[in-house]
Amino acid sequence: MSHYHIGEMGGTEDSPLGHIDFDRMLRDKLVRLRERMKHYGLSAIICLTELDVGYSTNIPPIFPGASAIGGNRYAVVPLEGEPVGFEEANTAYVLKDQLKNIKVEYAVPGWGGPNFASAPEAQEFLTRSFAEQIYSVLKDFGLAREKIGIDAFVPQINTQLEKTGLNLSLDGTKAINEAREIKTPLELECIRSVASIVDGCFATLAKNLRVGVSEREIWGKCIAYAVENGVTVNGGFIDSGPHTWPKDNTRQASTRRIRPGDVVYADFFNFGFFGYRSCYYRSFNVGPPSKEVRETYKRVYDWMREALEAVKPGATTMDVVKNWPDDGELWGKRAPFIGSETERLSTFWMNMGHGIGLSLYEPPFFWKPVASKWPQKLKQNTAIALETLDGTPDGKAGVRIEEMMIVNDSGCEVISKWPIEEITEVPLY
Repeated sequence: MSHYHIGEMGGTEDSPLGHIDFDRMLRDKLVRLRERMKHYGLSAIICLTELDVGYSTNIPPIFPGASAIGGNRYAVVPLEGEPVGFEEANTAYVLKDQLKNIKVEYAVPGWGGPNFASAPEAQEFLTRSFAEQIYSVLKDFGLAREKIGIDAFVPQINTQLEKTGLNLSLDGTKAINEAREIKTPLELECIRSVASIVDGCFATLAKNLRVGVSEREIWGKCIAYAVENGVTVNGGFIDSGPHTWPKDNTRQASTRRIRPGDVVYADFFNFGFFGYRSCYYRSFNVGPPSKEVRETYKRVYDWMREALEAVKPGATTMDVVKNWPDDGELWGKRAPFIGSETERLSTFWMNMGHGIGLSLYEPPFFWKPVASKWPQKLKQNTAIALETLDGTPDGKAGVRIEEMMIVNDSGCEVISKWPIEEITEVPLY
């Protein structure tokens, strides 16, 4: 997307983003994708999901509200030749002028909001029109009788496409997911950039975190900073005091006002920069932390430090989490009271980790209940996030930390830079 001005991308002229060639990034991604397509014997892939469309065309991500509508964006990626991206009329008109490395066509709502809201006869007509459009594009490529991958199973879409005579394969999902797992150099630059913007979100939090200010007020200032710096906010939260253990997942921020001695933590997760996601926790204390908080934080930090030492290509997810405590033993006799095996399987948002990229959760997944039985190998040039946490013995507060990193040839490059060795103490006023 070389047509973007640097300011529009949230960076400055002297930042790493000033040197990103988005056209080259697309070329690099297509090399990866087409290698996986050949592996599965696919002559083309039909992309229905926004993330896969963005990966294979560089069409910019849709803001969250519009993305949820669905059906207004899709793509066809041939093994050879320019990808074809489809968009609603306004966006397609704009992209035709801006994108020189793909072909842009007008979308037909074969599924999604406009389709669902129509009369049943109209739905059938629109889905059939969509299928005929895709068939025509593949016929022009000379691929209408070849094996065609598709990245999702949408019953009415797949049925109509097969009625045109297309030979569809869900191996398209495997091909594009495997391509996306290992990042190109410029994808990694985008992930570094979103981490640097979240560094600024934590600085904004530290400046505004004072006694008497509400969680919601602090959250608003952090989100304003993120938006002003080119980030699309799709998630995140801030919790304080009793909301920190067990963590209150029912809202992003409450009207609770900060009290002296409170532990406060924030997770700026699923913040998107050109679609590439963040997942990054830090904990703060308003005034000097108590002995219990300091000891709990040290325990959580030591788990993180040991995990980071194990991250390297060829290591497994189990190698990384092997020194983490068993969740049942850790919280069996105190909140959240994990007892049975089923309850243990509910801890997937606690001590864990995951890949990050165009989606928040990508392979591999670091979590003892699955890593102990089915470990996954770490690969060079993947981006991951690791998270450790615990509550104080009296259950009055919890601390959480999370690091973002890139697996490299020597281990990993930690790209989340807010200080982590000790809990960050902020003044009372």
